[in-house]
Order: sequence, then C-alpha cells, then structure tokens
Amino acid sequence: MSSRRRISATIPTGARTIGLCLVLAIVGWLTGFAATLGVELHLLALGYGGGTVTQLGSAVAFNVVGAGGLALTYLIVRRNGFDRSFIVEFLRLRKPTRWDLVWIVAGLVGAFVVAFGYQVAIELLDPFGTGGDGTTHSGIEQGREYPLLLLLGIPIALLLTGPGEELLYRGVVQSRLGETFPTALAVPLAALVFAVVHFPVYMGDELGAVFVSLGTVTALGLYLGILYELSDNLLVPALVHGAFNAVVYLQNFLAYV
Repeated sequence: MSSRRRISATIPTGARTIGLCLVLAIVGWLTGFAATLGVELHLLALGYGGGTVTQLGSAVAFNVVGAGGLALTYLIVRRNGFDRSFIVEFLRLRKPTRWDLVWIVAGLVGAFVVAFGYQVAIELLDPFGTGGDGTTHSGIEQGREYPLLLLLGIPIALLLTGPGEELLYRGVVQSRLGETFPTALAVPLAALVFAVVHFPVYMGDELGAVFVSLGTVTALGLYLGILYELSDNLLVPALVHGAFNAVVYLQNFLAYV
C-alpha cells in the first residue's frame, strides 16, 4: 500500500469530505481573487483606473472564474470529462416550474425574515459585546463611497453572484457533503463553509463585529441550503441569493445617493 493510501485510510471519510469541501471553497475564493487581480491590472494598463468597468470586470472574474469555474472544474475532474447528465443530476438543476417560482418569491421574503430575525436576536443577546453591530461588506463600503457602483451591483448580484456562489456552495459543496452525511448535517456544514470563505470581505478592527456579520452569512447560508433541499432545484437558492443581494444594493443606493 502506498504512503498516500495509508494516510487516506487513517483519516475518517467524514473528515476527508469536510476537508475536500473546505479546500474547494478556499481555492474557489483564491482563484477568484487571482482572476480579479489579473483583470484589474489589465484594466489599469489600459487606462481604466476604477469605476464601473473595473467593478464589472472584477465581478465577472470572481464569480465566473472563482466560484462557478471551480465548481464545474471539480465536476469535470470527478468524471474524467464533461458529463452533462451527471452534472445536471448532481447539481439538481432543471427548468423552473410554477411551483419553483413560488419557492423563489416566498424564499426571498423568507431570506429577509431570517436576516431580520437574526439581527433582532443578536441585539437582544449581544453575545459579542458589540450592541448587535457587525462589519459592512467591503463591496457595500465601496458602493457607499461611489453610489453608482451599488446600481451596477444589482444585475451583477442577479446574474453572477447568486448563481456563481450557489453553484459552488450549495450545488457542489452541500451536495458533496450530502453524499457522506445525513442532509440534516450536510446543510449546516455547507453553511459554515460558506461563512468561512466570507471572512475576508467582513474583516474589521473589532473581532466581535466580524463574528456578528459572519453569523448573518451562516444563517442565510443555512436558509439557502434548506431551500435547496426543499425545492430540489439549484435555480431556487441561486435566484433567491441573487435577488436578496440585489435588494440590499438597492436599499443602500437609495440611502446614500
């Protein structure tokens, strides 16, 4: 038996699966960051110092290359080639029905209920001593300085962020965890992985505020995971995620314009 096989045999299957999913999530973020940096450097070389062109290019690079690209790469490598039927079945991807549209509309309302409920609970309990205050997403902070970027964030959220992140974190990570663990455990594990990779965009001076914000991400990740399992269609959490972010961008635009 090779040393690689001996090491693999000593690590429990569940731990290997969690490790794989964490690696996929982190590599997805790093790949997206590298692609974003490459796009921004090219745009700077072409004379675009910032603004909407850079924002759009960065969003495409991060979500399409980082999240969506890595997810599809994993599925292709796993089958040693592009297997369309396997990908569609694994991701639970199908044309939306009228019931799916109901799931999407109700799911969007539910996402705000979850976010609001979490915030109320944090303010009442104040477990991190911040008064319920969290840090602001770096994209929102940039948009508050340049409000037009918030408007650009709306189509990006709907077309890129929601589908790209859900393809990786629910479609691949949660489904892969579901092959090893019961659904009731796979869903929260995927939500925790989802929160871990959001740490860089919520970094701040006050650690308690960072944990408050990551708690919001975890709660929403758990909610999106439940939607995915109940609807059995990846399009539902993808569109709910995108629409939720789009509404948040619109709210901030109206507040800071």
